[in-house]
Amino acid sequence: MVLTQSLPSAATEYGAAQRQEIAAALFEVNRLWSSGMTDDFDGSFRAIDRELIAVLDLAQRRVVAGAVEYVPEVLAETNPAALRAAPDYRLWAESLVGTTGSGLATDSLVYEPVIHAKVAVAQGQSTAAALESARRWLGTAAGTLLSDTGRTAERVTASGRGVTTFVRMLQPPSCGRCVILAGRRTRRETAFQRHPGCDCRNIPSAESVADDLTVNPREYLDSLDDKALRKALGSQSNARAYRDGADPAQLVNAYRKSGGVRPAQVYGRNVKYTTEGTTRRGLANWRMRQAEYIRSGGESKNGGRYRALRAPRLMPESIYQIAESAQDTQRLLRLYGWVL
Repeated sequence: MVLTQSLPSAATEYGAAQRQEIAAALFEVNRLWSSGMTDDFDGSFRAIDRELIAVLDLAQRRVVAGAVEYVPEVLAETNPAALRAAPDYRLWAESLVGTTGSGLATDSLVYEPVIHAKVAVAQGQSTAAALESARRWLGTAAGTLLSDTGRTAERVTASGRGVTTFVRMLQPPSCGRCVILAGRRTRRETAFQRHPGCDCRNIPSAESVADDLTVNPREYLDSLDDKALRKALGSQSNARAYRDGADPAQLVNAYRKSGGVRPAQVYGRNVKYTTEGTTRRGLANWRMRQAEYIRSGGESKNGGRYRALRAPRLMPESIYQIAESAQDTQRLLRLYGWVL
């Protein structure tokens, strides 16, 4: 059974209710797109665009209403002092309807998949494949829109009561990037970074109880079965490395930059490596400096604090391929900074 954070009951119930609202809206969006779009991209879109926007507008209203109701309920558990006086201001719900988190109109958002489909066809994809790819894009974008709406409603409603501390909340199943950030505290002026499709939320709380809402990433990952662990950490080899003691933050962060994991040929072997953690202040840089391998590999010519090693930092997948024994595996995992 997957471990969840020790969260206020109001937060748990709210998270489940909001996921249901968003899932219902996405079901309808997918239905409209799949049944209404044809090879006449613009013509068929004009026949369904008003319905698509109506679905998203209604979902945004429902998400906002849920958030406004939720905030005082969770504050009763996490920060009762914030409820002792009337709020300084209240959210105007309609201000969040019809716009995205970046301030664009929703009708611009729902037309984007049409553009994606046109580009895909121009690049040689079939109409069916292009429409399916565009449908997936729309689903992700619509889910992000509704999650953004909920987050904004929560933050504005809580801020109206003077709340300044928020704690990041997992909504399992969660990806590795979210897991290693679970429990992080932010101020109301700071929105936590997220990726497309991320459904983590910030729980309003008092400074004095924020530490009680944190979660140990290892406890969460240890509760996953092999398939879920592989998905969370990016590969079977990463999951195996984690079981062998690798730091999950190191494994996840290897992928945080575009092209962060790359193929190469070293001493006649095909390997995968990352540049993450190889700057002067990185753990891998420090560990690799201690080895003869680094003294022969040297550093880049770029000066300053971000000077990186020329020698590649092998990914766990390549370590398992070249290691000659379990002891050698542990040595290499430690050498390249995967095991603390």
